[in-house]
Amino acid sequence: MKIIPYLYFAGNCEQALNYYKDVFEGEIISLQRFHEAPDMPVNEENKNKVLHARFQMGEQTVYFSDGLDTQSIEKGNQVTLTIEFSKVDQIETVYSKLAERGEIIMPLQDTFWGAKYGKVVDTFGVCWDLNCQLS
Repeated sequence: MKIIPYLYFAGNCEQALNYYKDVFEGEIISLQRFHEAPDMPVNEENKNKVLHARFQMGEQTVYFSDGLDTQSIEKGNQVTLTIEFSKVDQIETVYSKLAERGEIIMPLQDTFWGAKYGKVVDTFGVCWDLNCQLS
């Protein structure tokens, strides 16, 4: 397992990425926009916003994304923790335990990026992105 911080922004993710790239002398490894996601309806205003970006600073990876209009991004809720699993049974076990007393934001499912993924806010209000690459 590996924990990766995930930072959410209210429409200025790309600006933040470039800022942190300069500050930490990091590298934007990948950047995907909402309109690039298959079968994901997105309005004109959001189509060029950042769906997911990987930022590398030294040995540390940080994920970045713009929130959609349906998400209220505010100070205090703009950070989640991503756990990268290497085994499907691990992600299923952890997801089940977190979901039992938490709030399911996205059910555990196979995704277009080739992973099993789910998102849960636990009983203490901590938001977890659970990801296991299948390929």
